[in-house]
Amino acid sequence: MSEGEDQSPQRMSTRIQNRVNYLEMSQGERDEPVFRTPTASTRGRKKRVANNDFNDLSQSFGNLSYNTPPKRGRPRGTTLGSARRGPAKKTDDAAAVEHDDKTLFSAVKYGKRIPEAVDNWIQLYDTNYPQAITDLHQFFISICGCKGVLTPQMSATMEFADIIRRMTEDFDEDSVDYPLVQNGQGFKKFRTNLHHFLHTLIEKCKSSLMYDNRLMDGVIQLLTGLADSQVRAFRHTATFAAMKISSALVDVVIELHSVKEKNAKQIETEKAKIKQSGSGNEKLEALLTKKNELEEKTDEVRQMLQYLFRSVFVHRYRDSVPDIRSICIVELGNWMFVYPEHFLEDSYLKYIGWSLYDKIGDVRLRCVRALMPLFEKNGVLDKLELFTNKFKERLVSMVLDKDPEVAMEACHLMRSIYTVFPTLLTVQDCVPIYELIYATNRQLAVAAGMFLNTKVFQTAEKPTKLPNPKNAPLIQDLIQFFIEGECHDHATYLVDSLIDTNPIIRDWATMADMLLNNTNELTELMETKLIDILACSIQQSATGESPVGRVIVKRGAPSTKESREQLDDKIRLTEIMIPAIPNLIMKYISDRDKVVNLITIPLYFQLDMYLAARMQNNLNELMKAVEALVEKHVDDEVLYGVAEVYSTLSSHPTVGPQTEPERMKLIDGMALQLRRSAQRVEEEQIDDEDEANFLCSVRRISAFASYMDLGKWDMWDLMLKIVSNYDRVETKRDVCERAITMLFMQLNFDLYNICKEEEHAKQDAIKKLKKRRDQLVRHLQDTLETGASGVEKAYLSMCDVLILFGPRLADSNQKGNFEQLVLRPNEETVRELIAFLKLNAFSTEDLTKLDQQEQIELMHKKRKLVSQFSKLIIYGSIPIENLIHLMQNYVTYYTDFGDIFKNLLCKCREVDFVDTSTALLETLKSMFEQLLSSKKALDPLSDSFNALRDLAKRFASALGSDYNKNRYGVAIVHKSSIDFAFEGFDKNVMTADHDPPKNLFFLEIALEFSSKLIPQDKVAVSKYLNKVYPCALPGKGDWEPYKLYVASLADKKDFDETSSVRSFSTVRSDSTYRSSVPRGRGRGRPARKIVDNF
Repeated sequence: MSEGEDQSPQRMSTRIQNRVNYLEMSQGERDEPVFRTPTASTRGRKKRVANNDFNDLSQSFGNLSYNTPPKRGRPRGTTLGSARRGPAKKTDDAAAVEHDDKTLFSAVKYGKRIPEAVDNWIQLYDTNYPQAITDLHQFFISICGCKGVLTPQMSATMEFADIIRRMTEDFDEDSVDYPLVQNGQGFKKFRTNLHHFLHTLIEKCKSSLMYDNRLMDGVIQLLTGLADSQVRAFRHTATFAAMKISSALVDVVIELHSVKEKNAKQIETEKAKIKQSGSGNEKLEALLTKKNELEEKTDEVRQMLQYLFRSVFVHRYRDSVPDIRSICIVELGNWMFVYPEHFLEDSYLKYIGWSLYDKIGDVRLRCVRALMPLFEKNGVLDKLELFTNKFKERLVSMVLDKDPEVAMEACHLMRSIYTVFPTLLTVQDCVPIYELIYATNRQLAVAAGMFLNTKVFQTAEKPTKLPNPKNAPLIQDLIQFFIEGECHDHATYLVDSLIDTNPIIRDWATMADMLLNNTNELTELMETKLIDILACSIQQSATGESPVGRVIVKRGAPSTKESREQLDDKIRLTEIMIPAIPNLIMKYISDRDKVVNLITIPLYFQLDMYLAARMQNNLNELMKAVEALVEKHVDDEVLYGVAEVYSTLSSHPTVGPQTEPERMKLIDGMALQLRRSAQRVEEEQIDDEDEANFLCSVRRISAFASYMDLGKWDMWDLMLKIVSNYDRVETKRDVCERAITMLFMQLNFDLYNICKEEEHAKQDAIKKLKKRRDQLVRHLQDTLETGASGVEKAYLSMCDVLILFGPRLADSNQKGNFEQLVLRPNEETVRELIAFLKLNAFSTEDLTKLDQQEQIELMHKKRKLVSQFSKLIIYGSIPIENLIHLMQNYVTYYTDFGDIFKNLLCKCREVDFVDTSTALLETLKSMFEQLLSSKKALDPLSDSFNALRDLAKRFASALGSDYNKNRYGVAIVHKSSIDFAFEGFDKNVMTADHDPPKNLFFLEIALEFSSKLIPQDKVAVSKYLNKVYPCALPGKGDWEPYKLYVASLADKKDFDETSSVRSFSTVRSDSTYRSSVPRGRGRGRPARKIVDNF
């Protein structure tokens, strides 16, 4: 062959190029210690020079034509364009490449006909190698988001390093969008499609093309160079492609191993035949030849894997981009799982171990998920022992990871580790996992519960309708765990963590049998805890609701299967507990802690079964048991529980008629007893025993009044007289609070009944209700004024009455019949409410003398007072201007009431933004005046003034980020601030030595709101300031606040002043005061009312 033919493009790669020595690369780090911590920095590692790996390749890339001069001000690139300037006009070469690239890049981008695109490329490879290899390399450049163009002529004359350097120069490095990270149309499934393409390419080339000394060498070295680039898009995309190709090569190796095993068996068979026949065998020679060929292929593919691992993975698993690190770890985990013979070694496991300390949660998560399948795979556990012991401390600590998902997966991993290495984890290692059962995150708590199940409850059996003696010891262990844990007093969190994974939680038959028969010799404390577990389990099984405070992943409505399972559970628990609950109540009737939980169980019964299953006798027994509870107990929690049971049963269509006589009889007896006791009190002929009986009667009737309408017993006047006249010091507070509760609840039921009545009967009922409401309000006002017993209950009830009969009551009735019921409090009532709130919620009393539980209870009461007053503002019962009384304490009490304050401001903004802004400004003005009056000279550097500025900054932040919608409220803040700052200042009398206004420092407070002004309104505010108070030449004194405020309004751009707030000349309508939302470019703004300047 002539020399000219030798220089043809088709032969050039094999003539000039030397094969990459993969074997030499794969032996590079053989002598290093297994778990040595890497000395190179995991961030900002110095980049390896790209051309070190591909100086020996001549098949390379072409690029864009550089004949076109660059645009002015854009030294980089010629025809690439940018995201900011829009796409540049394509050259002919670019258009041609894009057309050719449709079979590859477009196929991957849109995910259509990927196998067909690969087949077409293979056909092109067989007929026109230079163009095919150019298209493939162009594909790898294109998927990086680079619009550089590759031609066979340029690839024949340039090295890989030069091509990548040229692409880097033309690439828009400032762009953060490239196909691998884009989520727009056409790129949502780009990763999946690229993965599919690369696996399909390797799958179709594994027979011959992969071993032709041309294809894989070029691809691997190109990806190696791109993965070492400083351009993130190149590095990210090339790493992804290299790792996916490595995964495809792993599949090829596994397949080759399978073929080698079959080949070995065939060789043994042929050798056996030769021994028997004693003659040669051509088939054996063919099999031996194939064996050698398979070994060569296997070695070559393994060398490719080693080269990619050393050249890409080892450098990129600690890349500065978290997703690149995640990609490396995910693929390494896959290799270990599918090819443990090669990759499940400590020399590879160490990379996952080191990455467990990564500062990014997603990388740590990938590490844990990569390890989990390995501990569940049989036959490889001995290879994990050294790694597990080395990184055990880190793995145990990860259950407390700040990322809940990482902590959850760590719990699952610890469960797998305990399964295969039961003696590895000590008790101290398990304690943090046990404590997570009470975590607020439900997924994490369930994962911790699964670990507990694996360690303690592996032998639990599925529950039935009958007691299971095998589950009884396990239930006893669960009770002991609950008691010894000392993490929580209530079992609801324990039950929620285990109810989906531990069958004994739903073994109600065994639990009831243990309580009734006590065959397991439970202590009193264990019985109390078991009843708690039983009640919580029944509640959650019947309702499907997790306990309050536990964070759960939001999901849609329950599926049909879930709803059916929930109904089945409800039916089963009803069948079990209907006969058992009366006996349990009667057995523990004297124990308040036990009956409090037991009395809640009937609330979750499938009540139809009382009649459907012919269990009327059990219903009668239940009625007798709860009636005995009423006679036995006067505890509020027990009485409210009994009242709720009566209310639930009486409202049921089938059970209600059966229980109505008992309910009427019980209430008749309580009402009669109350009347008799009240008569003795009125006659002042009572002793201590009579006083106690009277208090018990009031407690019982008040509990029932909270759940059912007692209007038939006509006790309004009696309870009102008790509230007004009862004066026994020892019991006055208890009696008055419960009497007020009963009166308020009766108002609720009366209003509800009016809404259901016919039109002709409403007027008389409304007059009667109004009279009763006024009677209660007068008493509540008197109690607030005098501070009599029950004043806290009077405050809460007054707020409830004002909300119930507030302005929204009239709006809820279209015909306006309820207008006369609307209650508008006078100023005196509002002052009394504010005074009580300040005295009891915002007091500075010393709480250190109280224990922790008492402090918690006191704080709960204070938060209730603040939230009740906040509701008055939100529901319009009192004007928004009263917001000032809460906002004055925003900073001081932010730790205690911060969430309430923020929600209040959010709701008030929705109601009326301008009034809310005005109230916030009045708060600042009031606090500024207090600060001014407390000091002779105001120091802007003092802590008190800085605290006021901090409050203004928080208020400004609370106004929201929709500047256009909120512009008028913010403008009013500035206008009022300017007026207040120059209050009492005569602008007409200004001399060279005039003093600044006394409130001028308030401008330093107002400037915190300047950032909320849109540019046009800054101009308007500046004009108003200069027009009304022309202080361009300040005199003596400190005018620094004025200068700072003017500077905060300065803007270098010119704005359309006609679109401003028109120098504050816009007024709001009577209904709302909201700015119009911009309706698009070129559209005019709606007309606004114009008045004189302010």
